[in-house]
Amino acid sequence: MKAKFTTSIIKGIAAAIPKDILGLISLGSQYGNEEVKRIIASTGVEQVRVARNDQCTSDLCAAAAKELFSKLEIEPSTIDGIVFVSQTPDYKMPATSVLLQHRLGLPKTAVAIDINYGCSGFVYGLYQAFMMVEAGGCERVLLCVGDTSTKMVHPGDRSVRMVFGDGGSATLIEKGESTSHFILKSDGAGAEYLIIPAGGSRKPLSEETSIPFEAEDGNIRNEETVRMNGMEIMTFALREVPLMIDELLDSSGWKKEDVGTFALHQANKFMLDYLRKKMKLQKNSVPIAVSNVGNTGPASIPLMLSIKHKELSESNQLQKVVCCGFGVGLSWASCSLDLSSTYILDPIEV
Repeated sequence: MKAKFTTSIIKGIAAAIPKDILGLISLGSQYGNEEVKRIIASTGVEQVRVARNDQCTSDLCAAAAKELFSKLEIEPSTIDGIVFVSQTPDYKMPATSVLLQHRLGLPKTAVAIDINYGCSGFVYGLYQAFMMVEAGGCERVLLCVGDTSTKMVHPGDRSVRMVFGDGGSATLIEKGESTSHFILKSDGAGAEYLIIPAGGSRKPLSEETSIPFEAEDGNIRNEETVRMNGMEIMTFALREVPLMIDELLDSSGWKKEDVGTFALHQANKFMLDYLRKKMKLQKNSVPIAVSNVGNTGPASIPLMLSIKHKELSESNQLQKVVCCGFGVGLSWASCSLDLSSTYILDPIEV
């Protein structure tokens, strides 16, 4: 699916991360010191942020939104819509977007939408928000994107525990003159490669689903925690992402060397380096910001921009930006944006 928008801009981006930190080197006593060092060297993740037991994704997104409102001097009453993208909602029902509408003081006339997406969720959320503005129903839309992925991880599963971190973001989209191109794709045939088998209507929670077991890869998990086939996800990303970005550049009329920043989903350093080399991109055009936060799922792109925005701005790398998210679904999505006038804030801790 392709789309082009001409009357929507991204006014501001903010991100929030939990204060609590898990230093991965501390897991040596559980997984073995050499194994831990090997994983850290491969992924580039040295520590992850971990939400408290009473801290939800909506808390992180709300904190980011309030920071954005304050710095941009935006009145919540002027926002016509809110989109919440996450795999870790507050409840199965009602929708978390409705809870955030009330919590943030948005008017009752605001439309509220939840989207259940992970790694590609930021771009999917931007697409939804841009549509709402360009359709004429909304002047301003607040996009809240994030996950508290650590709550979905079994402590015995080093393959995901040493990569996934928690984070939330808030992005303000409003009417304005700018041209953006989007491409979105999906392939449910690969759903099993990144999945939580139990907890939905297909397989409800039970005593059996909570029983831990040792998988073929030696990791401990149960059917209520996330399981990831890292090799299949890697193969998928290396196959599809370069093709999609080439297609997006063609639609946008851009050349690779025109792009200041390729804002890719921050899966891990190894994958991003591999993608960069395969696409023959300059090293500085593919910023990586996983070492102190980990893979924060749908929040990873706005969080990376929040962490890196000063140096990207100083190097004039925000005028032509390609965002690309890929993973769970399987789903992958990309867009071309001008962020040179976007107000991007440093991450806050909550």
